[in-house]
Amino acid sequence: MSPLTRLRPFPVSRPGPGELRVGMAVFDRHYDIPAVITGFAGPMVLLTRPTGLRWHVHRISIRPATPYEERQLLALAALHRTRLKGR
Repeated sequence: MSPLTRLRPFPVSRPGPGELRVGMAVFDRHYDIPAVITGFAGPMVLLTRPTGLRWHVHRISIRPATPYEERQLLALAALHRTRLKGR
């Protein structure tokens, strides 16, 4: 088996209604950024970034965040806290 045949793209998965929960890190495919779920309104999901940015998105356009994207959110939160302190 060649090394290229082992490489596969990430599977495109659409979380079902029971798979999403408040506090879960997700990736918004529409805006290409990770965020955290803070609420639901029918088919719409309320997402929030550590900086306070909030928006609604249809649940079809989000997927669970990868470990890398979760680390991005943690790093952004740390940077935001540091900037709020004035350093």
